[in-house]
This record gives sequence, C-alpha cells and structure tokens, in this order.
Amino acid sequence: MKTLFLGFVGNSGSGKTTLIEKLIKIFSKKGYKVGAIKHDAHNFEIDYPGKDSYRMKHAGAKKVVLASKDKIAMVEDLDEEIPLKELKRMFKGFDLVFVEGYRLEDLHKIEVHRSQASTGYLIEQGIKNIVMVASDEKVELGVPVVDLNEIEKIVEFIENFITKV
Repeated sequence: MKTLFLGFVGNSGSGKTTLIEKLIKIFSKKGYKVGAIKHDAHNFEIDYPGKDSYRMKHAGAKKVVLASKDKIAMVEDLDEEIPLKELKRMFKGFDLVFVEGYRLEDLHKIEVHRSQASTGYLIEQGIKNIVMVASDEKVELGVPVVDLNEIEKIVEFIENFITKV
C-alpha cells in the first residue's frame, strides 16, 4: 500500500490535534503504521533548560541528535522552512501520515470546523483538496460533512478513501 498523507486544516481551537490523536490511536490498533507531521507557525521549543541536549544546543551546536535503542529526535537550526515534500520522505513504509496544518499544500485534506472557533469554512474560502469536513454543524458544502464527534464515521470515511487513492 502506498503511504497516504492526509491533511487536517482548520482554525486554531477547532480540534485538529484532538481529532488526529484519536485517529492515531484507532488506526494504530487496527494495525496501520501511522505517523504525524505538525506544522507550527510559531517558534516552538521541544528542549528545556537542564537537559544535556538543551545545554549542547545553547552552547552553539546548530544540530543536536538524541538517539537511543528505540527513539531518535533532532533539534536543528534552519535558515528556511523544510518543504512538506521533503518531510514526507521521512515516512517511507508508513501506511498513513496525518498532517496538521499546511493548508495551502497539494494534499488531500479534512477540514475540522468548530462553530465557536471558526467564522466560516475554509472550503468556501478557496482552500483546495478538502475531501471531507468534520464539523459540529450540519451544513451542505459539496463534500461529505461528518459530525466532529462521530469518530467512527470519520474512520470509515478515511478507510474508504484509502482504497480510492
């Protein structure tokens, strides 16, 4: 099976991360090899004071790799953002990779919409390749709209979608 990269887009607070977390648990239990990519528009920090890797990085290392027998992590200073197509190469052999953000990228997307966090639908604002909307509202948008809380229906949609791409 070819790796399916499936984007999740929506306004901040709409529930993208929560939905992805639930989907990762379900698809992992079903035997899928699942990965995730999260785009962060802010300067995030995954290391913290006191840890050896933090000390190395703040001493001037431009890249620090932490490696053990069952995990690897890397912190690297970048001059420019790495394109999504390059990040995808890190997921060779995966069945599903859920991608949070990257709303303008050319990949199939599920829009996550929560009425209290959103003023409108991204699909109506010209965001391309949205194949489904998970929403807390009942609306007609030209693509399937599934209740945001009906996780099994979202899983069913994704499993059917996998067979079509």
